[in-house]
Amino acid sequence: MSSASRHASAVGKMEGAFFVSRNDLLQWANSLLQVGLTKVEQCASGAVYCQIIDACHPGTVAMRKVNWMSRSDHEFIPNYKVLQLAFDKNHIQKHINVELLIRGRFQDNLEFMQWLKCYWDRSNCPDYDPRPAREGRPLPAWAKPSGRVLRDRNSCSEEMETIVKTKRVIARSPSDSLVGQQCQTSPSSSPVSTTNNSESDNVTKGDPNHALTKSAPSSLRQSTVNSQTIMELKNRLHSQQDELDGLRSTVDGLEAERDYYFGKLREVEILCATQEAQMDPGLTVRRLLEDIQGILYAGGSNSESDVA
Repeated sequence: MSSASRHASAVGKMEGAFFVSRNDLLQWANSLLQVGLTKVEQCASGAVYCQIIDACHPGTVAMRKVNWMSRSDHEFIPNYKVLQLAFDKNHIQKHINVELLIRGRFQDNLEFMQWLKCYWDRSNCPDYDPRPAREGRPLPAWAKPSGRVLRDRNSCSEEMETIVKTKRVIARSPSDSLVGQQCQTSPSSSPVSTTNNSESDNVTKGDPNHALTKSAPSSLRQSTVNSQTIMELKNRLHSQQDELDGLRSTVDGLEAERDYYFGKLREVEILCATQEAQMDPGLTVRRLLEDIQGILYAGGSNSESDVA
């Protein structure tokens, strides 16, 4: 297996895969992984790359550690660590330029995707079902093209359309139906005399509530059922709106907390880089610790309230 991996990973710049178009690559990846990628830049997180290698060598990639919901550079890096471990395990001799890929630029990710396509073509890949590998992981919208939200929205739209059609049928005048029935009746087929017909017409015209009385029970039942359905849909809509507001609030809080701690980490990184570039002769371990603690606990109450 190791020799086959080395042979498959020996892909030159003039290979046919490096002339594959963006649309063909997206169609291949969507078909292989059963996702809904719309642009190559979405692969910058590294999650798609990890699962392509898992498709080539099932079970050799720690898919449970892949973060599909990562959205920023520092969240992408752990995915590439998982990918590098998979490369090492399968003896794939390919340098992963993480610094360029995580920037999400089209050309860098296109070339890496073309290389993966060529590697997949050269490998003797078994049948692969990508869904179990992603099972239980939070996924972005493009990784679940047949999501629950879409089904609920289509179901709700169908129910509302049915209600509208039913209300249109109820709104039709009963006298129109009665006139249509009279027009369909042939004069020669009626055993009643002309005088009796004219009398019955006069009775019907004189008493318009006659037809309404017959159709009133069924119309009332339909109206009651439609009202109940509309109320159920309204209650469901309010419930989903409340749930959505709660999720948005949670996400906002998590993003604020992430930005807060990332800012602290960045300040510590700058401090270490400054000392590395120009070391202070009088710097001691105790002073360095005090400087780091000063960064971590700077702004105390205000910063903590912002995170909360």
